[in-house]
Amino acid sequence: MGLGELFRLFLRAGMIFGGGVTIMAELSRELVERRGVVTRADFLTLYGLARIVPSGSMTALAVAYGYVFGRWPGAFVALTGVALPALVPVMALVVLYERVQGSPWLGVLPNTLMPAAVALLAGAVLSLGREVARPSLELAIAVAAFASVLALRLDPSLLLVAGGVIGALRLRDGN
Repeated sequence: MGLGELFRLFLRAGMIFGGGVTIMAELSRELVERRGVVTRADFLTLYGLARIVPSGSMTALAVAYGYVFGRWPGAFVALTGVALPALVPVMALVVLYERVQGSPWLGVLPNTLMPAAVALLAGAVLSLGREVARPSLELAIAVAAFASVLALRLDPSLLLVAGGVIGALRLRDGN
């Protein structure tokens, strides 16, 4: 994949409304299903790694795939592509916000934009969840961890570490 194609791919991904999960779903469709340049397992592994580095997940994913397909120039091109579509609207919204600050129109936004954003996010999560989550031990562990955090008030960071250790042990044993 050339640098121009890499830029266009991540530019299109960056234009998707709905944030990280919807962008990730589109990149998965494009790289795994349509182009076949990455396996589903490799994509999910790199996505998992992108989730744990101290940056935005899509930023990290763009840099990672940019590097995979074009080394350092590819990382720069992919990062630019995914970030550029958000830069211009955010700058315009900041200017607009300063002008309408205190206006009654600003109070309407939570009632209109939030349901749309939640619906887009839910659709992407359900779409990816069907592929990843199987009625299995992983799903049972996730439900138990969620219940433990809510009911027992356990520290989520301890559960994340425990989950990482369990996952590493399962991978090492080939389970």
